[in-house]
Amino acid sequence: MMVKAADSRSGNHSRRRVSEILRSLIDDQSNDRLSLGDIVAALEERGYGILLLVLTLPSLVPIYLPGLAAIFGPPLGFIALQLMLGRPAPWLPRVLMQRSFPRSGFARLVNWSLPYVERAERILQPRRLEFTSPLGERLIGTACLVLTLILMLPIPLTNIPLAVPLALLSLGLLERDGWFVLAGFILGLTAVIAVLALSWALLVELALPLIERLV
Repeated sequence: MMVKAADSRSGNHSRRRVSEILRSLIDDQSNDRLSLGDIVAALEERGYGILLLVLTLPSLVPIYLPGLAAIFGPPLGFIALQLMLGRPAPWLPRVLMQRSFPRSGFARLVNWSLPYVERAERILQPRRLEFTSPLGERLIGTACLVLTLILMLPIPLTNIPLAVPLALLSLGLLERDGWFVLAGFILGLTAVIAVLALSWALLVELALPLIERLV
């Protein structure tokens, strides 16, 4: 399914806010389960920024929601890759769109994140547009892809530090806010360095006993 890249460059200021769309998804009680396709349809062809943000949410909240990370992780990487390659609009295969999960779990996720999304909406505005130029978008896609690939690794206590810069990059792209993008780049680089350092330390700690036995 192709999602038209609308973001804020469309100039349509009458569109619904992200928080309003998220609220409508959890208010609809017509079905106990929610699919990724249902979410994409509700996003009203808003493009890369909103998709990246919604797919990042399960990794951003300190709530254990079984199955959501596994469902949202691969599409997040797939969307980031398309943005990095400069594809005009994101596309998801049917097999990913049909993945579903309990609506109650998604409702917990949205209810936790809504205050932060609404706070961000009040301060987001188009500025420092060089960070969201076509080249800037490719760099955002590259950063999101690197963060997503590391996020999918089974490294403890790294979800939120990696998801925060993902959310900042998504919001900055969505509203063409270069300061949010810059903050996402800085925090993302810091998080990647910290996670790699932690992984190296854990690897050394595990390898030392084996090396000592061999010696």
